[in-house]
Amino acid sequence: MDEGRRLGADEVADLLAAGEPVEDADLTGLDLRALLQDVLDPVLRRCSVEEPDLHGVDLTGLTLDGCRFPGAVLNAATLDGALVRGGSLAGASLVDADLTDAVFEATDLSRIRLTGSLLTETRFTDCRMIGADLSGLRGLAVSYRLDGSNLGLANLQDVLWRAVTLRGLDLSEADLRGADLRDATLVDCTLRDVDLAHTRLTGADLRGADLGELSADAPRTLRGAVVSEAQAADVCRALGLVVG
Repeated sequence: MDEGRRLGADEVADLLAAGEPVEDADLTGLDLRALLQDVLDPVLRRCSVEEPDLHGVDLTGLTLDGCRFPGAVLNAATLDGALVRGGSLAGASLVDADLTDAVFEATDLSRIRLTGSLLTETRFTDCRMIGADLSGLRGLAVSYRLDGSNLGLANLQDVLWRAVTLRGLDLSEADLRGADLRDATLVDCTLRDVDLAHTRLTGADLRGADLGELSADAPRTLRGAVVSEAQAADVCRALGLVVG
């Protein structure tokens, strides 16, 4: 991790109280829970600290611009309207967090835990989300967006993506067991080696997806999905049929 300038708690508190951004700072050793609690729209730029404990903190309007907070603990935190651009939250835990209207852009979110989180109108764009856990999300309707992000090896068990459009997602080796993708449309997505056991695909348009090398199990796992002629030919070849 790049070393920024060390700031004391009083310096950080004074900047935040004045509505000024905290920039280029190494925040190691500071009690960020106390410093950020109840601060209106705090802005941190190019700051760094490993595994900060921010569980349960109200971070409404927070901006993290180019910050590196690997392993951050944000369980049950409120990030309503937060903007996270660049930087890293790799390995962070946001279990039961409220991410309503939050935006994540080009951020390293590898191995992030979002179990039980509320993703109302939340947007993830061009993020690295390898190994992320999105199981057990709150809410009955899908109102969040995942565009251009890498969700390889992600835990997407029972995720509800019915009738949504997914664009530019790499889902290689992701776990989609029990997911609901009925009537979904996948555009420029990769589904190589995805676990589709018990996944509901009726009406799902997979013509814009890379299905990778298909196995003889493909007719069962892809049952009900809409595929292209070329993909249908791949299914036949996986069954050992010769397509004339």
